[in-house]
Amino acid sequence: MVAKQMNNEILQRIEEQLRSKLHPVDPDPQFVVRLQRRLTTTPRITLDRSIGLMGALLSIGAGVFLGALLLWFLHRPARSAE
Repeated sequence: MVAKQMNNEILQRIEEQLRSKLHPVDPDPQFVVRLQRRLTTTPRITLDRSIGLMGALLSIGAGVFLGALLLWFLHRPARSAE
């Protein structure tokens, strides 16, 4: 019982110290309304659909093909103008 009373006294002192150091703030009512609206409504932004597996494979295949074509073009023997 004594420990419980001591805990209550400690908590009361902490609450008094907090009350003396922290002062409540009244937020701007328009800010509160805007914040509430933003938190409770569904956002209008939608995410784009992904390109899918077929689109990814097609993009990779096109990149590999163009890279191989570029390498072949750069490494082919130069024809001399005779």
